[in-house]
Amino acid sequence: MKLHRIALQEFRKFREPVALDNLDPGLNVIAGPNEAGKSTYALALRAAFLERYGTSKVADLAPYGLSGARPSVTVAFEHAGHQYVLSKQFLHRARCELLVDDQRLEGDEAEQALARLLGFEIPGRGQSKPEHAGVPGLLWIAQGSGQDLAEPALHAAGQVREALTHITGELASQDGDRFHAQVQEARAALLDARGGKPKGAYKAAEEAYLRLGEAREALLRERAELDADVDRLAVWRQEYEHNERTAPWLALEQQAGQARDRLQALAREEEALERLRRDAAEAQRLAQALREQLARDQQDAETLAQLRADATAAAQAAEQAGEGAARSAHGREQAEAALQQARTTFEALQEARRQTEMREALRRLINEQARLDAALAAAQAATGQAERLQKQWQAARIDAGAMAALRKSAQECEALRLRQELAATRIRHALQPGVVLELGGQRLQGQGEVFLSEATELALPGVGTLSIQPGGRDLPTLQRELAEAQTRLAKGLQSLGLETLAQGEARLALAEQLERELAQARGALAAQAPQGVQALIAESAEAAAARDRLQAQVLPDTGEQDLQPRLAAAADAVQRGQAAVQAAVAQARQAETALIQAQGRASLLREQADIRQAAFEAEAQAARRAARAAQFAQAEQRQQDCRRQVAQAEAALAEHRPEQVRQDAERFARSAELARQAQQERHARLLQLQGKLEQAGAQGLGERLAATEAEWQRAGRLRDDYARRAAALDLLWRLLDEQRETATRRLLQPLSERLSHYLGLVFPGAQLRLDEHLLPAALTRTGQEDALAALSFGTREQLGLLARLAYADLLQQAGRPTLLVLDDALVHADDRRREQVKRALFDAALRHQILLFTCHAEAWQDMGVPVRQLDAFTR
Repeated sequence: MKLHRIALQEFRKFREPVALDNLDPGLNVIAGPNEAGKSTYALALRAAFLERYGTSKVADLAPYGLSGARPSVTVAFEHAGHQYVLSKQFLHRARCELLVDDQRLEGDEAEQALARLLGFEIPGRGQSKPEHAGVPGLLWIAQGSGQDLAEPALHAAGQVREALTHITGELASQDGDRFHAQVQEARAALLDARGGKPKGAYKAAEEAYLRLGEAREALLRERAELDADVDRLAVWRQEYEHNERTAPWLALEQQAGQARDRLQALAREEEALERLRRDAAEAQRLAQALREQLARDQQDAETLAQLRADATAAAQAAEQAGEGAARSAHGREQAEAALQQARTTFEALQEARRQTEMREALRRLINEQARLDAALAAAQAATGQAERLQKQWQAARIDAGAMAALRKSAQECEALRLRQELAATRIRHALQPGVVLELGGQRLQGQGEVFLSEATELALPGVGTLSIQPGGRDLPTLQRELAEAQTRLAKGLQSLGLETLAQGEARLALAEQLERELAQARGALAAQAPQGVQALIAESAEAAAARDRLQAQVLPDTGEQDLQPRLAAAADAVQRGQAAVQAAVAQARQAETALIQAQGRASLLREQADIRQAAFEAEAQAARRAARAAQFAQAEQRQQDCRRQVAQAEAALAEHRPEQVRQDAERFARSAELARQAQQERHARLLQLQGKLEQAGAQGLGERLAATEAEWQRAGRLRDDYARRAAALDLLWRLLDEQRETATRRLLQPLSERLSHYLGLVFPGAQLRLDEHLLPAALTRTGQEDALAALSFGTREQLGLLARLAYADLLQQAGRPTLLVLDDALVHADDRRREQVKRALFDAALRHQILLFTCHAEAWQDMGVPVRQLDAFTR
């Protein structure tokens, strides 16, 4: 199969018609940058062959945003000496047409013919899926799917196996296949495919045997339990009757009553102890309150002494603060005097610097006055020149539009004149000296040329006249148009006061020159006087007035130099003086504040100490302090007595161990209750076990056990029959598989040879093992076998490409059409591997047509074919 041309219109990114044509029968390297449309062409091939033309599920084929689009693909190709042209249009007005030589197929008939030719299936509805793609799905690698080989090869396995059968001649296995299928079906009815475990009837027999065995074991256990229950019933009845006679719970209840009596006596002792503890706590609280009151009296005495000491210290601090305030006031006066002297020096230096600056400003004003005078003179001269040029330009100015119309009239006259000359009759004359002829009133002599645009008579002396009629049929019209054009030209010249067009062109050029000179003069005026001459005069007068005012203020130069360092030093002295004054003022204020605060605090502390002293030494207060001391001694004694009585009562109560007596009462009561409950439960168990034995006797446990035993043995025999049949079928199936594997190896030999051919070009010494489905399963290198899934992404991509080349060789050998489409199929190959794969591609291109789309043109320059840039072949 050889493609010649692929044409697209309104397909994905291509809104306008584009085409790839003149395709080589071997390798075609089609390069272009990302989004140039390479994958669009690959998708168009898939859509043309694999998609149903009538499906509505291909809206993504239309250009984005183009409503009413009709994506169309046209593919021209040949195969087996026949020429094919396939045209498909999707979505709106969908159609399909296939031309085979001179035969036309349309619609479903055309699609079915393509499916039979290329080896794929047309989907019943919707879009084409991978399982429908067949051989094209195997040989056409979409972008990013080169490493995925298992699924495409599985979907094309029927066509590949058919090709291998055609090549090897393995045709005599149909009966064996049917027998193998029957054995496999019979085996599958009894054993599963994964682990050979029972299934179906075999599994049901196995489960029935196990279920009956479990039922038999349960009945055996039930009979053993029944025998044990008979023995257990006799033992429980003997225990029940013994306990009924001895009644052990009565003795336990009596002991519990005695323990409760002892607890009541101990409770009365605990109440007396609690009263003693409350009395002791009350005595402790009273003693603590009196102790705290005595502590407050002591604290009041200490506070009074401390207040006296603080008043004395505050008086001393007030005296020291007064001395500090006097010193701070004296320092402030000294700082203010120094600041005044520094300010006087600084102001004198500032005045001297101001006079210097005024003298400098006066010099600048004098210079500025001179500049303004010069600019004024230049501006007045420029003004005169501009006025003169303005008058000259006004006199020479001519309408440019009218001149353009004149030029157009002159060009029209010249064109008509040339057309008239071309259409007029041309008469060339070469007369002998002395010979004169008359043509339409014009004398002809010597050599010359005359153009005739109308009928004219030529007078021949001594002979007669010749009437000359020009042959051009449009000469009168040209003559009329020329006269009209000349009239328009003359009127135009007259309206502008011109005699000729050249005179007008000269005036127009002069006016343009004067206009440029006028613009230059105005520019010079604007440079000298941007605001105008009057503004410049006013500025000059203002500068002169400012100069006069400044001259009146400037004093004679005293010759003082280097005022700036002295001025900076004086300013620094002023700043230091201001800082010193501020510090002195702040210090004086702080001293005054400290003095006021110290005097106030000393006065306040003295008054507080006098008040506290009078209150503390009052007669009533002294009497209350003495009474509290006596009460505290009595409270201390009562607290000690209460503590001794509580200790004696606690010791007496502890000797009786009330907690142990409480535990004995609880233990005996609980034991009596448990003994009664145990006897009641024993009686209930006796009744329950006796009912169970009576029910077992009524149900016929022995008869049920015998029936279950018989069913279990029958199920065992049936299970053994199924097991023997399954083992025989499994053995037969394995023997048949061995035979089929031998036949498959013979069938796989051509494919293995083609794979070895291409592997040797890329992976020298490697072997690719195939499974029974004709799929590569593992790669063997240097004696080590690796599953395909364990290989790197790039290696799987390369093996996928080599395997497709081998499949293509087999399909072509069997007479099937082949075309390889590789859309960026080797993007993950390193440089060394890519060079090796190039050898395989070059070799395969000798037998197959290959379309290789790539965005790395520089990587395929050495393939011996031109690298076609997509934009160069897209139109």
